[in-house]
Amino acid sequence: MDKKRIIGVVVAILLLLAAFHWLSNIIVYTAVAFLVSMLGKPLVKMLHEKVKIPFWLCAIIALAAIIGVLGLAVWLVIPHFIKQAQQLADIDYNNLSAQTSLLGEQLLEWLNRKGVTVTSEQISSYSSRAMGEIWKHTNIQGILTSAASKMSSFAIGLFSVIFLSFFLLRDEHMFKKMLFVFVPDRYTVRTEKVLKSIESLLTRYFVGLLLEVVCMMILISAGLWIFGIDNALLYGCLGGLFNIIPYLGPVIGTALTCLFAILNNLEMGFSMDLIWTLVKIIGVFTASNLIDNFVLQVTIYSNSVKAHPLEIFFVILIAGTLTGIGGMILAIPFYTVLRIIAKEFFKDTKFVRELTKKM
Repeated sequence: MDKKRIIGVVVAILLLLAAFHWLSNIIVYTAVAFLVSMLGKPLVKMLHEKVKIPFWLCAIIALAAIIGVLGLAVWLVIPHFIKQAQQLADIDYNNLSAQTSLLGEQLLEWLNRKGVTVTSEQISSYSSRAMGEIWKHTNIQGILTSAASKMSSFAIGLFSVIFLSFFLLRDEHMFKKMLFVFVPDRYTVRTEKVLKSIESLLTRYFVGLLLEVVCMMILISAGLWIFGIDNALLYGCLGGLFNIIPYLGPVIGTALTCLFAILNNLEMGFSMDLIWTLVKIIGVFTASNLIDNFVLQVTIYSNSVKAHPLEIFFVILIAGTLTGIGGMILAIPFYTVLRIIAKEFFKDTKFVRELTKKM
């Protein structure tokens, strides 16, 4: 490969990384719309071929069906969400303060028995200073502004996804037509081959990811329900959704569920009953994620995108370091696209041949 071609490859990769960083929201909206269109295409095709309905009406019906299913799922979870909110509202915070003080005294007594001399006055003074620093650096107005901004971004994102999904369902070749305007004629055939490979692999990946989330929701909800944990369905849904975030998601889901369990069971005090409840929650999440790691993810992340698990791990780690949680979620689809493009246009390079030999 000559120097000019190498420079071209490096520049192309840098441009793609820059686009991934600066246009991450647009990429997310497009990816979600792509997933929605993949789910709706079979219904659109059936309605158009069997009932002879125009494509635009088929797209509307398919979107309405998908939104209806999601709405039904939310409707099933809402009562549990309301119950959880009511439990949090009914918390006796005076009792919480007393329980915390008791725990502090027990901890102080244990430290003194171990030879660590700490007085309650020192702990109180340190706690007051820490709370003062936290409060001083807490910008309530900024928090409210940020919450309003997040709600606005969510509304924009929802509209964007619905808008893009409609046109992708109405005309499945729309994206291809737009892209080919910028592709030189000599690369048209190869570009079309790349697009077919991308669509095939990403469809398998996104559908597999959706199945993984649903399976995790069922596993966690069933496990918590078997052990008698209140609001099992709500915690299972949260755990399944957080599982979209590679590696960090299960930790966040487990921590949130444990926090809710502590707040909901303050009447137990910091007793063995509460500890046993937390052990059951952590056990259910751990068992579910072991099944996910060794069964579900192997199928989805390795087989669907045809990459080695260690390769996937490093890609997610690098993406998370560069762009945070959003990058971790998008890392695998983005990496898959890069590998497909590299295989088609730079297959003479040894590095590319090794990287894409399973594809």
